[in-house]
Amino acid sequence: MTDPKPPTQNPKKSLVLAGGGMRVAYQAGVLVALEEEGISFDHVDGTSGGIFNTGMLASGWKPKEIAEKWRTLKLSGFMSAGSAKSYLKPFKTQGIADANNIRKKVFPHLGISVSQINKQEKFAATFNVCNFSTKSVEAIPSNSVTEDHLIAGVSLPIFMPAIQIQDTWYTDAVWIKDANLMEAVKQGSKELWLVWAIGNSPTYLGGAFNQYVHMIEMSANGALLEEYNQIKLTNEIGAIGKSEFEPIKLFVIKPPIALPLDPDFFFNKVNAKELINMGYAHAKKYLSSIPPKGEFLEADTTKNREPEFLYSFRVSFSGKSKSPTKSQKMEYSLYFRFAEFREHHELEVYSSLKLEDIHDEISCFDHLTEITNTTKGRKLEIQTSLILEGKVHKITVATVLTNPLEILMGLNFKDLTFKMWDENANLITETILYQSILDRLKAVYFSSLKSTLDKSIGIRKRFSTLKNLINYGI
Repeated sequence: MTDPKPPTQNPKKSLVLAGGGMRVAYQAGVLVALEEEGISFDHVDGTSGGIFNTGMLASGWKPKEIAEKWRTLKLSGFMSAGSAKSYLKPFKTQGIADANNIRKKVFPHLGISVSQINKQEKFAATFNVCNFSTKSVEAIPSNSVTEDHLIAGVSLPIFMPAIQIQDTWYTDAVWIKDANLMEAVKQGSKELWLVWAIGNSPTYLGGAFNQYVHMIEMSANGALLEEYNQIKLTNEIGAIGKSEFEPIKLFVIKPPIALPLDPDFFFNKVNAKELINMGYAHAKKYLSSIPPKGEFLEADTTKNREPEFLYSFRVSFSGKSKSPTKSQKMEYSLYFRFAEFREHHELEVYSSLKLEDIHDEISCFDHLTEITNTTKGRKLEIQTSLILEGKVHKITVATVLTNPLEILMGLNFKDLTFKMWDENANLITETILYQSILDRLKAVYFSSLKSTLDKSIGIRKRFSTLKNLINYGI
């Protein structure tokens, strides 16, 4: 996806991977979708958490390999305690944790190799850091970036200390900008593809952590708007006296509802697989109707829709496929986000399929849901698609939603009827998959109900939300 094309064939393209903490696993799903679409880039730029994925691409890894590395990464590798002495002086410590685990565990697991980055020539790569001495952003090119630059670029103030390189201190650039679009312009790109994982919701929430997140949102989105103005001005100046001027276009792939925050990732309310599936589905939807002139350079490009309540949970079914040719173990994973807006409700579904004889888990896209009445309860049917061996296959799954109490007790989602058709609409697999009682109880424990309203959330609200889910669309 990053092999350059002659400029006479296509305009130069830049992939801009913004930050978003550990949630940038989301970007791996986007990368897979972009590769499937055949979109290649001449330049990749990473800021903050986006440095992880930029580093993997520049180390030579393919999008599917990057996704698999995120799925198998242990989150404990992100945090390592500082020295005991530093905690005795909390008002003088440079960070809650240090970067030792990122150096020794995260980078090696993700396959980020500075030596490979330095010598690769398939595409231009830049990594953004904040030069604390000048209070400016430096885009370090791949041929001169060091491991210290990469660590500094993901060292969020308060949480991790700044890194001293020679006589200069460097840290995460997020407080100045979280996406360096103008570096892409300097690289000569006419198409900028921005993958955005930072939230941009309208409600100002209480609590120290929420307000820390809001500060990041304000600086990241505010700086992005300033870069929009610079691009507008560049286009206006470039068009003067030119009848066939080609303006710089912007394309933005983002979640419609803000992604879960890093604590949800740490506490397994969402995992890397689910974030990858979300990124893949959102990218496939965007790529199905790309705006020909790009996005309007305005605040709405990164804005999220904000429900009053958002209930998220996972289910995972496993078993054996029943096929005329062969039988193999399989696992089908689903992640639901049920959003209650003031005047309506929406159900988001994301899924992936793991087959025994295929190494990489396969994310699905184009999910359509329908809930109908049956004698056993409400039947939830989901239709979706996936790319298997380069061909589009269709999947239909169905399960029965009995009642909110059984869902809350882990007694629902026992089995799933699974059917898959090949590219010629031939039914190739039909089977029943099962979820263990342990997995059902875990799903209840790790489910999440959040609100933007100043209201307590108890068992009664969980019950009413699940009741609305069961009645969704009926």
